[in-house]
Amino acid sequence: MTDNATIKLAHGENPIAALRKAHADQLLLCDRLEEIADSLPDAINRQKCMYAARALGPMVRGVHRFEEDVVFPIVAERLKNHEQIEPTLNRLRFEHCEDECFAEELTEALHQLGRGDPDINIEAIGYMLRGFFEAMRRHIAFESEMLLPMSGTNRQ
Repeated sequence: MTDNATIKLAHGENPIAALRKAHADQLLLCDRLEEIADSLPDAINRQKCMYAARALGPMVRGVHRFEEDVVFPIVAERLKNHEQIEPTLNRLRFEHCEDECFAEELTEALHQLGRGDPDINIEAIGYMLRGFFEAMRRHIAFESEMLLPMSGTNRQ
């Protein structure tokens, strides 16, 4: 695991259990982002926007590093005879890259909302929020419902 990862395993802690907790935390953040989107344009809670802006990037990057450095090698080893595992993991890595770039843009938009910037495009931010949390939920669902059970790591 890289030094900048936000997920740190305790001695003997199961990495899949840690990933499940991280997924739950990400889904809670998605819920907060959905609340922000639903509050647009007239009931914006600026404090929620600032909190989400501060949490978003580090959480996304940390979970992705943990998946790529710890979980994906476990999955690759367990499914080494499955011909589609490497293309699948590569696709997930690419999605991680896209999600991180999107998270950076969304972080800036959330900062603007939190500051009450009068020049922001509320409709565009609403689309950004919904696009991000829907993609994140789909990504987590695929990993949780397909990848981990298929690799036999679902219960660990």
